[in-house]
Amino acid sequence: MQNFDDVLSFISQSFLRKDEQLEMPRTRGETSLIDIDIVKRTARTIRRVGIITVAREYSSIVGALPDQQLLSWTVGKRASLDDNQQTFDWLHKGWVLKEVRFKRDGKSVERIQYRMGYLLYVYLLNKQTDEHRDFLNQFTKYQSNAAQKMEKITYLHDERLLQLKDLALFLSGSLQWSPNDLEDQYIFPANWSIPKRIEGLNFLLAFLLISSSKEIFDWKEIGAHYYPGIGGSKAFDAYKIVFLNILETISGHSLETLGMISGGQITSIYFAGEIEGTWSNFRAGPVHALTNISVSQDHYLTRATTLWLVENRAILTRMSAEPHFLQETNSLIVCVDGHLRSAHKHFIRLLLQNSSIDQTIFWSDYDEAGLQIAGEMFQSLMGHAVRHKWICPDHSIITNWSEYQQSMKSLLQDMKSEQEIVLGEADDWRSWINH
Repeated sequence: MQNFDDVLSFISQSFLRKDEQLEMPRTRGETSLIDIDIVKRTARTIRRVGIITVAREYSSIVGALPDQQLLSWTVGKRASLDDNQQTFDWLHKGWVLKEVRFKRDGKSVERIQYRMGYLLYVYLLNKQTDEHRDFLNQFTKYQSNAAQKMEKITYLHDERLLQLKDLALFLSGSLQWSPNDLEDQYIFPANWSIPKRIEGLNFLLAFLLISSSKEIFDWKEIGAHYYPGIGGSKAFDAYKIVFLNILETISGHSLETLGMISGGQITSIYFAGEIEGTWSNFRAGPVHALTNISVSQDHYLTRATTLWLVENRAILTRMSAEPHFLQETNSLIVCVDGHLRSAHKHFIRLLLQNSSIDQTIFWSDYDEAGLQIAGEMFQSLMGHAVRHKWICPDHSIITNWSEYQQSMKSLLQDMKSEQEIVLGEADDWRSWINH
């Protein structure tokens, strides 16, 4: 038999309120259930405020499995159950307990509710412990496997080695992580479970292995190469998009640059201004578009000296429609379309490396998402010696990221606005360039 003191301790810690305590009955019958009074003691009074009904006996080892609908219960859950055979069985076995709360007279029933029973608590606690042990084993297995495979990596050529450098460094670092480090990794969404994070690491490792050894490959080959056998090609399908986004964030390169040719996703990059490539040239005037594939396979440059990085298409279309503005101001406008993807970053880096751009003007929405995008756009220019300017809602210009960030945080406490509100006219845009 389970020590009944453990049951009482569980009830006291989980369900009693301030100044409340359990009071066992003076005599105990032979029934399978026992009623325990809840009394509230103060300096002057003792008042019965409720009754807890629980199973009298418990197995020292949880053998049977609870019904499926009980697995989602938590200690804080309060449930209204029908007085039927199922409820009685749950109560009798210790999966649930019954809590009756009285009104101030200590007799009239205020409410009746069912709470997590001690047996269910022990079962879920043991289940959580077993799962944690399994997660630790999975993580240890990943680290051992990754260490062995990364020791044997050989790269096709120096260019691919450089392209995969950040990914390889990230995975090398993961070999030293503790389980807590895995839980704290910012690169994974905060709501991801440990198994999903481990699977994410396995995907990144799988991609590193195939990209380092094959010039060109498709999505299905990643899983098939990493998990030989039936079903391996579909191993990562469930999280394809989010895994690829994480990969691009870590590596800083587009999938096409890293060798993956048939991901099924084509990203458009909208811009206005003059650029030249090996296979295509664009003149200043209307809005043009490139794709992530063309950006990864071509080399572009521009004669523009001012690069505008704007968040949405409305700004791009309005500015490009202004007669002669782009030509007269030597401007190139690139739209990140609400989300700065690796293709945008690669395109921006190409322009900065191959051109004579001397200033970049950032223009994003004045809300939380816009501030984040502004930061991402700024990060994409790190390592390049150009002047930076941020446009504020009042048409003023800030030239320091920390100052702009602080200004926006103060602004966001009072208002949110779309950047179109301060669109301005060509004279405003020229003044920002000359600021």
